[in-house]
Amino acid sequence: MLGLIVQCKKNETQKVEKVKLLIAENIYDLSGNIKLNIFSDSTFIFNVFEPGFNYEKIEKFNGRCYQKKDTIYFTPFEFEYNDSEKAVIKNNFIEFVGGKFPLKIEIKENKLKSISSLNFEKYKDYAIFSFDQNFYSPTYYDYKPNTIKAVDLDQNDLIKVDKILKKCFSENRLNLKDFNNYVKQCITVMNSKNEKEVWISLYCKDYSINKEYKYSTIRMNDGGNCNINLKINLTKENYSELNIAGEA
Repeated sequence: MLGLIVQCKKNETQKVEKVKLLIAENIYDLSGNIKLNIFSDSTFIFNVFEPGFNYEKIEKFNGRCYQKKDTIYFTPFEFEYNDSEKAVIKNNFIEFVGGKFPLKIEIKENKLKSISSLNFEKYKDYAIFSFDQNFYSPTYYDYKPNTIKAVDLDQNDLIKVDKILKKCFSENRLNLKDFNNYVKQCITVMNSKNEKEVWISLYCKDYSINKEYKYSTIRMNDGGNCNINLKINLTKENYSELNIAGEA
């Protein structure tokens, strides 16, 4: 009996192993990196590293969270880095919702159950971003505020986007570079006519853009045919409003 009591007390003092359920990281090369770890005890650690010419900035955030379907909820406080209350696991990224600024972090390892995932094996130059009118103004894309809403892109949509985009390049080949020379950033919305549209921005590949185009949308004022954008209407299966930037 005494031995049994001692063993029970020993078991009570043993710590439960803390397992990493999700590891996500963005590596921005010269501008640093960010890394998120989510653990089996419903805690997370978020690290930010920013190098400078004569300094290094390192920040560490700790907190708690829980998963419900494909959504991670932060509790009892929001995700301090950008004040998001939740994040969605989508297309091999964890994408934060409703924060002070958009934030996507690429998933490197994932033991959490999730179902929303596009296959990019044949579409490696594409990056998908969720619409939020707080950050992507509808008026910039010639819509009235509150007339469009966010919608997800499914695998058939992605196939169709690629096909229509290649048609656009074929019909405008004298003004554009080779299709494979561009990265493609896509934002998908449902317009007031209940038609699914994709806003696409394309930029010529270079060392910097190749590193960062998956994480955040690019804003460029010039660049000629290395900076183009257009709309694709998936319901009508056509493209419109092809814009090619001016030269610097």
